[in-house]
Amino acid sequence: MKRFDYIRPGNMADAIAALQANDEPYLLAGGTDLLIGMKTNAVKPKCLIDLKGIPGIDCIEYDNGFKLGALTTVRDVEVSPLIREKIPALSEAAATLGSIQIRNRATIGGNLCHGSPAADMAAILLAMNCELQMATGNGAKTMGLDQFFTGPNSTVLNRNEVLAQIIIPKEIGQFKGIYLKHGPRKAMDIGIVNIAILLDADVSSGFCNQIMIALGAVAPRPIRAKKAEALLNANRLTPELIQEAAEAASDEATPISDFRASAGYRKDLVKNLVAKGIDQILNSKDPS
Repeated sequence: MKRFDYIRPGNMADAIAALQANDEPYLLAGGTDLLIGMKTNAVKPKCLIDLKGIPGIDCIEYDNGFKLGALTTVRDVEVSPLIREKIPALSEAAATLGSIQIRNRATIGGNLCHGSPAADMAAILLAMNCELQMATGNGAKTMGLDQFFTGPNSTVLNRNEVLAQIIIPKEIGQFKGIYLKHGPRKAMDIGIVNIAILLDADVSSGFCNQIMIALGAVAPRPIRAKKAEALLNANRLTPELIQEAAEAASDEATPISDFRASAGYRKDLVKNLVAKGIDQILNSKDPS
């Protein structure tokens, strides 16, 4: 590991100033991805800016929707009584990320900013229509998470911007959700395919008021299955229509083949998991 400068700013303005003043700076949140990269020399920062000294960006607030500080740990999201009560699918998704030791260190903001197409928090938050608030040199800036990812391990964040907050709209509380992650092991592994589904439906009639379907690990960035959603919105969720939508979601996926799975296998998984997820929400007596 090469030598680097270390800065621990006490506020967001100082963090942004440090970003602008130093060459090849990296932000340190939980460090679960960054420190591994540094140990293998895949990442070689000349300056490390530790965000943990900034107050107020590691909290969970509920006021007309959830506001999650970017440095909130994944474990805090997992065990939050308020999240478990109002949007339990988010808690359940958090529980799938790595081991409990990793979740105690990893932050929700870091998981998003790493930009991995397979990030567990990315798929579920994308399905929840969340917004991101960035601190910049010119004040705060807000955008939808669907605009944040630009490709594998890349985002729209500029040199003078820091993710500060994740905002989940209040209306998400009326949806029932599920997060399905398929991998070679049941725990502590990156998903071959990740599926997040949020559904607002009349369970007795099967009429879909609105559905959001997000796909992870099957495209250069996490994506919404818009064509599949359009087939189901404002329609009765018959087995035939669910299967048609699942096939549409599979068609929207553009996975690669690698040592973990082939592209064809991933597309088949998308089809099967989307259909399975919708059925589980509709048929569960107490779904998320």
